[in-house]
Amino acid sequence: MRGEKITGLFEIPLLRKDGTEFPAELVATTIKYKGQPATVVYIRDITERKKIQEQLILTDRLASLGELVSGIAHELNNPLTSIIGFAELLLSRDVPQDVREDITVIHKEAKRTAKVVRSLLTFARRHETESHLVNINKEIQSVLELRAYEQRVNRIHVNTRFAPDLPGVMADSFQLQQVFLNIIINAEYFMIEAHGGGTLTITTEQVGDMVRASFADDGPGIPKENLSRLFDPFFTTKEVGKGTGLGLSICHGIVTEHGGRLYAESKLGKGATFIVELPANQGGEPK
Repeated sequence: MRGEKITGLFEIPLLRKDGTEFPAELVATTIKYKGQPATVVYIRDITERKKIQEQLILTDRLASLGELVSGIAHELNNPLTSIIGFAELLLSRDVPQDVREDITVIHKEAKRTAKVVRSLLTFARRHETESHLVNINKEIQSVLELRAYEQRVNRIHVNTRFAPDLPGVMADSFQLQQVFLNIIINAEYFMIEAHGGGTLTITTEQVGDMVRASFADDGPGIPKENLSRLFDPFFTTKEVGKGTGLGLSICHGIVTEHGGRLYAESKLGKGATFIVELPANQGGEPK
């Protein structure tokens, strides 16, 4: 309009009718229209493309972090093996009772640390999908052991109500742990944001031919208008930089691929409950 020549491809922030800003890609070219010079501008909203690019960058960073975690875990394994081995050697000898109790504590804590290291290696390594009969209680407990420190320092109390005779489910245990980890971390985040801690109640039970795991928090709850969008890709209510909006979407895909359901129940101000239902396998004992 000012008569300046603008050509090429470039990005610029634009405003929507409601005043919100969005990234746009512009292609401008000069043409003749009815014998007069004119400029044609093609504008494309690239919000979704930007989100995908950010997710790819995040995925790359996570892959690098996985390599780092794997290396650290392997380095920790060597001294832990020595600590456990020498503790067992000392326990096999005739030592005073007070010393034996101290060595027992060292042995127990070293084995617990070794278990956490093994869990880190499981989450860090590349994984090929492999289904087998698994025990949901054990998979959730494995995730809780990984989160124990974070929950302790952030004043998150966990109540577990595991059904003792729960049938196994045919599933990829690694993928199920991903689902449970994501749900638990989300619950922790919103409880901490709302009131600096909280209580997470995890219940497992058999309902008909399904195995159900419920994760109930006492956080701020979910507005009714957001409940139907929770599992949409890129939808998030977290602050910028604290969530990509892909976690629950991926979890929903994993559970659906296993023939199950993932859904949420909530009332604003009354906390939220995420429910995972998977087909029960009546034959064989789960791992």
